[in-house]
Amino acid sequence: MADAIQIQAPDGSIIEFPAGTADATITSVMAREFGGPKAAKATVTAQPSNLSAPQMTVDGLGNPIALDLSKPDTAPNLSAGDKTMRALGAVDSGVRAVANGIPFMDRFAAGMGALTGVGGERGDYAGNLEKQRAEDRRLAEAAPIANTAAHLVGGAMLPLGAIGAAAKGGGLLAKSLLSGGAGAAFGGVQGASEAPNFTNAGDVVSRSTKGAALGFGVGGILPATGKAIGAGYNALADALIGAEGMSRPAARHLTNALAADTPAAVRSRLDELGPDAMLADAGPAFLGKTQGAVLNSDEARSIGVGALNARNDATNRRIMGDVDRALGPAEDPQTVTNFIREHRSAVDTVNYPAALNTAPDVQTAPILAQLDYMIPRAVGMERRALTNLRGMMMTTERRPLVDAAGHPQFDNLGHPRFEEIPVNQRDAEVLHKVKQELDNVIQYDAPGLGIPAGAVSRQQGALRMMRGQLNEALEQQVPGYANANRQSAALARRGDAVEAGTQYLGSGKTTPSPERFAGEFGQLEPGEQIAFAKGSRGNIDRVLGTKANDLQALKGELQGEGGWNTAKIATVHGQDAADDLMASVERNAKFRDTHNKVVENSQTAQRRAAAENMKPEPPGEMQLITPQTTGIGLVSAGAKKAANWLINGMRADPTAQYGEMARILTAQGAARDRHLDALATSLLSRDANRAGAPAIGNRAALAAALLENEYLRDRRGTR
Repeated sequence: MADAIQIQAPDGSIIEFPAGTADATITSVMAREFGGPKAAKATVTAQPSNLSAPQMTVDGLGNPIALDLSKPDTAPNLSAGDKTMRALGAVDSGVRAVANGIPFMDRFAAGMGALTGVGGERGDYAGNLEKQRAEDRRLAEAAPIANTAAHLVGGAMLPLGAIGAAAKGGGLLAKSLLSGGAGAAFGGVQGASEAPNFTNAGDVVSRSTKGAALGFGVGGILPATGKAIGAGYNALADALIGAEGMSRPAARHLTNALAADTPAAVRSRLDELGPDAMLADAGPAFLGKTQGAVLNSDEARSIGVGALNARNDATNRRIMGDVDRALGPAEDPQTVTNFIREHRSAVDTVNYPAALNTAPDVQTAPILAQLDYMIPRAVGMERRALTNLRGMMMTTERRPLVDAAGHPQFDNLGHPRFEEIPVNQRDAEVLHKVKQELDNVIQYDAPGLGIPAGAVSRQQGALRMMRGQLNEALEQQVPGYANANRQSAALARRGDAVEAGTQYLGSGKTTPSPERFAGEFGQLEPGEQIAFAKGSRGNIDRVLGTKANDLQALKGELQGEGGWNTAKIATVHGQDAADDLMASVERNAKFRDTHNKVVENSQTAQRRAAAENMKPEPPGEMQLITPQTTGIGLVSAGAKKAANWLINGMRADPTAQYGEMARILTAQGAARDRHLDALATSLLSRDANRAGAPAIGNRAALAAALLENEYLRDRRGTR
């Protein structure tokens, strides 16, 4: 007779059915006797009476399932519904394993069963709790790895809570305290939940205390662990980052410098300095790298110093080129002045004769009357000049000599007699020459009017008045004379403007302010402004020629006190030109500063190092063997030297990449920009690593904490 079919009911009892009982019959009986699908939630496996008997399994809904032990998962006679029930049973087991990691979940399930009767007997809390824990043990024994993995998910509240608390802290200590506090709280709850009997208060307190202590430890080390793991990841990831066109060691050094100087500041500085600038000019960190490379490597010194010297030698030529582009080519002011004077003379040669050759007589009686009044009241050279002026403005006429009655007089031969009578000079051409004589004395302090040069430099008031009256008489009475005067005066003012353009920069007490100068310059005619600018450009060229080697002196000359000279240059040549001029000086001053700091300092250090290296060592200065030397000491010292020699031989030369760095740091133009772009890309990768490192560290620390917490819980459970 075949063995009976044994089915374990939800309450733990064994139900036997005759061999060959149909599955539908077994299902119907189990549903009727044990409440059907709503009364059974846990999956149980039938216990066979012997190894050869068929097995039945009750699924998560309390329904029996036929099972062949030889092929438990792939039995071809299972229906789709049977497979679904088996899958639901597996899900139920996974949910139970997850729930086991959550404090008090077994007690919660037992309490719900006692209230509803689901999965046990209504009101039997203790019995339901024991069944829950028995099923937990069965799952742990049946699938320990899967159960532990699911248990980790349920037990993640402690580490996750600690991580969340740490996120609210500022420094590492604050994070650790907050994380430890949260871990202690979750650990205490977790420990208390593992007490088998809540009526034993001492056991509950003991377990809760141990859980809190372990939770504080787990939570407290999470921030430091995460930071350490993140830092390690960041260091490893950074070590693997390179830059296009350069070795990893060189890229590491230069990327650090770019990070210190910041990409935005470096690019801005290079834009200001132009294509001749080098990375060595772009910031303190890059300058320091250049100095370090040049000081510590012969190859780097040759490359770096050579490039800096070549650029420094071209300083004057570079500045002159910049100024030519900004202000235009320079002209010698005296050459410009001579040209204007020659042109004025040519114009005067045409205009004045045209007016004077056909001029009528000029009446100058009022002028002579004024002279007659002023001469007795003048003294010294002024009186002499006025007297001579009156003489120049007088002439004589040959008139018939008459007696008192007005009858002509004759000589012995019967010829009419004549006399020279003083009269006013009426010839316009002569009066024009008298005015020129006055101009020589008044404007140029030249000899004239019968007096030496400069004789009346302080007494020109009367002469100026006479010159004005004479000029007015000529302009009013001689057609075309006023126009000739205007053209001649305009050219004269242009010549004066050239000279003024060579003198307006300065810092003396009489130097006009930029505002006053701008007002005066604005009143000049366009031709005079052009002439002034030519004089200014020539003077700037003179300053460049005498100060270019001393860039600080040149800068001071062109800026002046408070920037007055720069503002005046902007008035004459335009703001853009003035900005370009000063930018060139600033730019080349920066280049000179880099050259001095790298080249001059490196030469000092190089001389010192060479002196030390080539200094002869006096014989006997270092005694290898002394009376105090022992055999052990001699062997020990020799072994130490040999070890150092081997270690130094195996160690990579830290200066091997300095030559490459010097070439990159002194590159110019497009090559410099390519290197900068490569370093910026490398820095972005490093920033991405740095940004992701804390999250990676926290995840790794969380995983470690989960395993640690589960291990400690298992350790508590075995005690």
